[in-house]
Amino acid sequence: MWLPYRLTQLLPTRARLRKAWYGSFVFRSERELKRRLTIAQANRERQAEEQVATPSVTVCRIIGNDLFPRQQSGQAVANLKTILSQESNPFGWQKLFILNRFIDSDLEAEASSVVRQAGHACEVIGFDPEVYQSLRYRPEIFGGLDYFSSAAFQAKDPFCQDRERIWACGEKIRYLMNINGARNHALSLGRTSSDWTLVLDGSCFLTTSAFAALHADLCALPRVPYLVVPMRRQVDSCALESLDTTPAYREEPQIGFRSDAVEQFDEAYPYGVRDKTSLLNRLGVPGPWCGWAPLDWYPEDSTRSSDRHFYKYGSASVVRLTSGVANGSLEQVGAQMKRYRSRITAIFATLQAVDRHCEAADAGLLASIAGSLESA
Repeated sequence: MWLPYRLTQLLPTRARLRKAWYGSFVFRSERELKRRLTIAQANRERQAEEQVATPSVTVCRIIGNDLFPRQQSGQAVANLKTILSQESNPFGWQKLFILNRFIDSDLEAEASSVVRQAGHACEVIGFDPEVYQSLRYRPEIFGGLDYFSSAAFQAKDPFCQDRERIWACGEKIRYLMNINGARNHALSLGRTSSDWTLVLDGSCFLTTSAFAALHADLCALPRVPYLVVPMRRQVDSCALESLDTTPAYREEPQIGFRSDAVEQFDEAYPYGVRDKTSLLNRLGVPGPWCGWAPLDWYPEDSTRSSDRHFYKYGSASVVRLTSGVANGSLEQVGAQMKRYRSRITAIFATLQAVDRHCEAADAGLLASIAGSLESA
């Protein structure tokens, strides 16, 4: 018998036990011990290796379409201009900007122009309406369209429902939002020209003090192939250089890769479903993602990395610039659930708009999969 979701919140389920364990001090201490032992073993085995005192670095950012209501229209390019005009570069690191599937060609041209005028590298991953038209929603992954109105689906918790809805739309999301495809493209370009590649989300800003701290982090423990960089959100309009960049791990961190790191982002994950945290989990980085239940339709047990626990932490945070929505209130620490809901709504609203723009043959299926956009 299926129980309503609210009643299931009273039961001591396996998922709640998982969450309690993976959020515990004992678990985090165990992971930290494994990380330190892995690094110590690597240092013993590779003592004869030559160390790079001053590594070359590429800072990559992925700039994509604004997803309303998660972001204000034009905010991605506005934040790009802020980064180009206000961010320093004390160590001469290469800056690379990936323009990822812009639907608005005029906005893409504007973004490309300001990046190149600032003297930085710019790569464009184009949007092709004909390719998008050929893509389809895949409710058959879950047994068919009727599943999304079934009692079995309604009995699941809202987060599980969101994951299944997004995965059913995954073929279109992977192309249109292309988050891990763009990250891997940036990573491949950075690896060919630099010792280290920092793959950052599009609106991440580095203060001068953060540059200095991360430079020291990259020089330390040079054999460790990954740098886990914490992120803070901009919550006020004060001068960017005065923002707090002390390490904080309330948000998903960013990731840096040494040129010989074996890992990259898994492109099977669409935007909105573990696109970055799947890699963090494979590397053994502790966080709430460790307690998330496996996806029944995409098993993860066989994807543990050979570099598991082989990472180091950044000693400063990058700053995620404002989304421009609700006067910055979505960036507040207590607004995590509001950010989540607005992101889910934005994914489906964007699909709906692009389906209409491209006259997608199966546009009518979206409402049955996603439900009303107001409640998505």
